[in-house]
Amino acid sequence: MTFYDPVESAFYSWCVERLITTADLRPYTARGVVELGAGSGRPVIEAVRRAESTIPIRGFEHDPRAYRTARRMVDLKGPATYTVELGDFFANAETAPECCVIANPPYLPARGPGPDLYGGRDGAEVTCRLLGGRFELVMLMVSSIADPLGVLAQAAARGYRLLDWSVRPIRFGRHCREPEVWRRLEVLAGAGEAFYGPDEYLLAGITWLRDDGASGDALPGADPAVLARVLCAGDAVVAA
Repeated sequence: MTFYDPVESAFYSWCVERLITTADLRPYTARGVVELGAGSGRPVIEAVRRAESTIPIRGFEHDPRAYRTARRMVDLKGPATYTVELGDFFANAETAPECCVIANPPYLPARGPGPDLYGGRDGAEVTCRLLGGRFELVMLMVSSIADPLGVLAQAAARGYRLLDWSVRPIRFGRHCREPEVWRRLEVLAGAGEAFYGPDEYLLAGITWLRDDGASGDALPGADPAVLARVLCAGDAVVAA
C-alpha cells in the first residue's frame, strides 16, 4: 500500500521546492538529487513543477506497488527531470553520482497494518543511516516522535553542519494510533526519545551540509540547540 498524507506530503514538497530553488546550494544540487522512498511521487512532482526546475531528481522506491503508483504519476504529470526507479536506495547509494539526498523517511517505531512506515525501534534508524552515508547535502524530514535529539547528535557526529530548518505540526493519524505503535511511542516518550501532545507532534524539514571547502563554509548556518528546543518543547540540550 502506498502512503500518502496530504498535509505531510505538501510540507515535504515545499521543503524540496525550497531546496532546489536556493541559489547558494546549486553547487551541490546541480549534479542531481537522489531520493530515498519516492512513495506516490506526488510531492516531488509538484515541487519540481512549481519551481520550474531543471535539476534532475532520481527517486528510489523498494515497494513494487508504490513504485507503480509513482511511475503512473510521473507518466501522467511529468516532469521529465524526475525519474523513479524500483530498487533499494542503500544498495545504489555508494555509486550514485549525486551528492545531494532528500527523503521523508519512515519514522514509526513499530509496525502496523498498511504501508511500511517502520523506522526502527526508535523510529530514527533509516534517518541515521542516511546521515551515515557519503552525501554532502542532506534534506530530511525529522519527526519529534522519532528520537530527534539522537538524529541531531548523529548529524553532528558525522560532520554535518545545520544550514536550515522549518517545522510544522502534524496531527496523529490512524497509523500512529495503531495499538502497537502507540504503546511504543509511550515508551519512547518516557525515555525522552519522543515528544508530542495529545493530538499532534512536530515534523521538521532539515537541511545539513558536510563540505570542507570554502564554498560550504561561506553559507550561513543555524543553531542546532534552537531546533532541539523546538522539537522537544525546550527540554533538551544538544551539541552545536
